[in-house]
Amino acid sequence: MTNITWPGDLPRVLRLDGLGAKKKSSVVRTEMDAGPAKVRQRYTVTTKEFTGSIVVNSAQRQLLEDFYTNILGNGVLRFVMRDPQTLEQAEFRFLDDYDEKALGGLWEITMKLEKMNA
Repeated sequence: MTNITWPGDLPRVLRLDGLGAKKKSSVVRTEMDAGPAKVRQRYTVTTKEFTGSIVVNSAQRQLLEDFYTNILGNGVLRFVMRDPQTLEQAEFRFLDDYDEKALGGLWEITMKLEKMNA
């Protein structure tokens, strides 16, 4: 597991309202000319995609931008944060750039993350 951790000054977990999760399949199905399809594992490590958001102030928004850009190399590297479903520490990486939406003096940051499972 990586030694990069989610910044302590940011919300520790994605908000549960509006949270989406999707487990990625590791199974390959091959249709046969006759009989049932053959099924096999493509790989043993699977991932789970999370789409969710956090609400932050302007200083926290700047901290996230610095973390994403400078620490994670524009979202390339993995980091450790709490799983929004289990609250256990887990390894994640960004699937795409995050979105920012102004909410008065606050910012809603929506992100798509990939949880790395063993």
